[in-house]
Amino acid sequence: MIRNSSGKLIKFASVLCATALVFGGCGLFAEEEEAKSIAIVRENMEDEYDIIHCEKHDIKKTAVISCSYKQLMEENLSFPVGDKSVAFVYVNEGDEVKAGDLVAKLDVGQLETDNINMREQVERNEFLIKQVDEKIEYYEKKIESPGISLSTKESYLSKLQSLREKRRSYSDENEFNLIKISANEQQISNGCLYAGMDGNISYIKDNLVGSNVNAGEKVITVLSAGATGFQAQDRGIQSYVNVGDIMVVECPVLNQSFDVKLTSADPDNGKMVFELLEPDFSITVGTRGKITVVQGEANGAFSLPNTCVFETDEFSYTYILNADGVREMRKVEVGLKGDDFVEITGGITEADSVILRRS
Repeated sequence: MIRNSSGKLIKFASVLCATALVFGGCGLFAEEEEAKSIAIVRENMEDEYDIIHCEKHDIKKTAVISCSYKQLMEENLSFPVGDKSVAFVYVNEGDEVKAGDLVAKLDVGQLETDNINMREQVERNEFLIKQVDEKIEYYEKKIESPGISLSTKESYLSKLQSLREKRRSYSDENEFNLIKISANEQQISNGCLYAGMDGNISYIKDNLVGSNVNAGEKVITVLSAGATGFQAQDRGIQSYVNVGDIMVVECPVLNQSFDVKLTSADPDNGKMVFELLEPDFSITVGTRGKITVVQGEANGAFSLPNTCVFETDEFSYTYILNADGVREMRKVEVGLKGDDFVEITGGITEADSVILRRS
């Protein structure tokens, strides 16, 4: 029994030794594994970060505002009368016109001919009236002459009555003709279409010449050259622009850009009007564009990329790598925050190693 117990004790001791060796070996492996893990972390950090320094850059802060093309002032021309065909169109799309220029005319040729004939008739009647008046004056004097016989006087009175009736007929005809001439002149005037303002022809109805038009139907549009452009509305941006500034509107849909001038800015509603420096009738109403406004600039300022600088409600900060190779948060004072760089006015020097996360 004792031998057997001794044997069991020996076996148990052997198991304990083996177990101790195994656990001891595991402890060594864990330390080695831990060392390897730390090395991997440092390697990954090197892959994720670059070290940069505060350097001088030109900083610019911009904002983009949206705008849309508007016809700021236009005039739609129409004839006030209908049921007549258009005889002449004196302009083409894009032509420049001045206020008062004749741009189109209805077929009023018959009215003009009628007026010519009636005016000639009025002149003839005026001549005949003058002759009749002379004869009337002659017979009136004859009647008043002394020693005239009763039969002669009655003959003169009969002739006077006839002359006066003839004069009334001529006068009535002239009065009617003059009324008719005036009415025709009104129709002729209504049949002439004039530009009401300086500008350019932006629209002419298709196949206008020879077509019948309705009263009030738009046939021609004049677009004021001085009042075409883009409108935007942004209260916050108005403090960075001034009336008279020359700017650029980019229209991605048209793949074009246009030079414009800020001609008005309403501080109450933020509405701004940017007029084209040169009219361009290829732009359709509603075309959208964007205008880049510079809100601030700092040339040659010590700065860091935006991605290096972080903010809280109380302060700004960045991360640097200190002399011990440990990452350290550092509060910084900032100036202009641009599109790409932030101006650094204090907190770090050019010698500090700033951590930049790779994108």
